[in-house]
Amino acid sequence: MARRNLFVWLAFLCALPAAAGARSPLDGKTYIIEMSSSQGASGYADYLVPPLARAIAAAGLKPKGGPGADVVFNLVTASDVGKWVETKAGRQWLYTVTITVGISAESYVIPFEGTPQFGVAARLVTPDSDREDELRCLIGLATREAIARYRPHGLVQISGQSCLRR
Repeated sequence: MARRNLFVWLAFLCALPAAAGARSPLDGKTYIIEMSSSQGASGYADYLVPPLARAIAAAGLKPKGGPGADVVFNLVTASDVGKWVETKAGRQWLYTVTITVGISAESYVIPFEGTPQFGVAARLVTPDSDREDELRCLIGLATREAIARYRPHGLVQISGQSCLRR
């Protein structure tokens, strides 16, 4: 029995370097961040870019100072006007906030509505659609998930409820 356990541990330890050395398709890539003109003109980009840039940097991608980057990150925000919802605490007015972080090839022209080649949309139902801490959390979550789940095309929907602040 002890000998069998030794072989199991040896097999596990031999597999570790392969798992630790697993590469992402984005490893070593350069990036730029593209914001819409309305995000820039309104000043909203001042809130959106820092958490996006932090999450990208944490993943080890390299910023590119201009054209020629491997990928382009963009961010699309959406929020509804809210509605009354029955909750355990009683009736409550709740908003649905969605942050979509996109990753596209630099050659891809991001359309006006911001649809990327690939993206992750994090959705949060919240009583306050203007909480900056929830916004930062959603952007970080969507960015980390977009990098981790990256593929050339598609949209992945995830829950952002972990970002809800009480």
